[in-house]
Amino acid sequence: MKSLFLRLLVSLWIAMALLVGLFAVIHGWAFSAESSSLRRRLSTRSVELRAESALSCARDGLSGCEQRLAPLEPRDQRVAVYRSGALVSGEPIEGAPLVEERARRSADGIAVEVGERELVAVVLRRDPSFVAVATGPVRSPWMFFIVPETLPLRLLAIVVVTGLVAVFLARYLSRPIHILRGATQRMAAGDLSVRVARRLAGADGETLALGRDMDRMAERIEELLETQRRLLRDVSHELRSPLARLNISLELVRRRSPPDVEPAFDRIERETERLNGMIGELLTLSRLESARGMERPERFDLTALVEQLVDDAALEAEQQGCSVELGARDACSLDGNEELLRRAIENVVRNAVRFTEAGTTVRIDLSCSGGVAEVRVRDRGPGVPEAALGDIFKPFYRVDDHRARGAGGTGIGLAITQRAVLLHGGEVEARNAEGGGLEVALRLPVGAGA
Repeated sequence: MKSLFLRLLVSLWIAMALLVGLFAVIHGWAFSAESSSLRRRLSTRSVELRAESALSCARDGLSGCEQRLAPLEPRDQRVAVYRSGALVSGEPIEGAPLVEERARRSADGIAVEVGERELVAVVLRRDPSFVAVATGPVRSPWMFFIVPETLPLRLLAIVVVTGLVAVFLARYLSRPIHILRGATQRMAAGDLSVRVARRLAGADGETLALGRDMDRMAERIEELLETQRRLLRDVSHELRSPLARLNISLELVRRRSPPDVEPAFDRIERETERLNGMIGELLTLSRLESARGMERPERFDLTALVEQLVDDAALEAEQQGCSVELGARDACSLDGNEELLRRAIENVVRNAVRFTEAGTTVRIDLSCSGGVAEVRVRDRGPGVPEAALGDIFKPFYRVDDHRARGAGGTGIGLAITQRAVLLHGGEVEARNAEGGGLEVALRLPVGAGA
């Protein structure tokens, strides 16, 4: 039982149930006529005293003597005085002559009969010719709460009531934990705008203080990340100008240099192009992390986009000694930024072409069902270690740094893919396929117009 709510609920309910059970045992012991001789002695002595008081009052000719035999409260006994089966004082009680006779034959002068009513007959010691007969009140709906025979029903009612109270208390006590947990999950998903202090209003002081500290932490992290993104964006922009001037200078020097230094110039040109491409990817990544590019989504044909990407990748695959084929293709359209998704899918396809074995085929499948479009890209390369499958979408992460550099990768392409797909409300998953190779699946919500 890992849920805090269930733990609190069960604990409170068990505690209340044990308390109710203890009260029930005490109640049964106190109100059971068969098991409590002390109660019976006290009850019969009280009946006897009330009867003697009423007879003394009647002999003196005083008024109001009948009131001494009447019940003082609903739970009190009603008493009447009999002599040889005839009512002397009080209101008549059904079955009194029979109990009177039993009391006269009893050694201690007491007789008890339990039926619809509990009848108690006591022979008066002051004058044995009189017998006091007492009975409890008539059974009524209110007797449900005081009669021992209704104990199971009372226990059921109490358990239900205490259960409802336990549910309320458990929910009240666990609510702040659920709020904090939900906030941490949103923060882990990248939403640093979440705040919890207002939602924790009314909680205990320690929990409220924790919520405020969590808000300050989220604000600080959001500020640091925004500073980092701004720095990355500004540096990338500033590098573009020196690179442009470097390319111009390179062309000027190339024209005035002898042919034997041409290979060195070619190497410089490749490196500057690579650096320029990396800067472009950094700018794209910065734009995606700031959630730009989805301000005005448009509907486009995803099937046509995938077909075009396959044709483009086939040219690059020929140079690598492999091929690209489009397998299953469902008709599919969705709302979003076509250019961002083009970059996202293209990065996965080019990555597969880059690492697949020579003479093999990179397969791309497009399916659309259940409101979800799925693009699967499967290569026949060495795959990725299982421990690194969740890290390949991080910026600048390389499974094998030397191999990645040799293949021309920058370590940013798959990060752009993941952020572009997440920006469209989808998800990206990578796994090692059976038979070797890496399979990357991009799942995107199609929307209402599919």
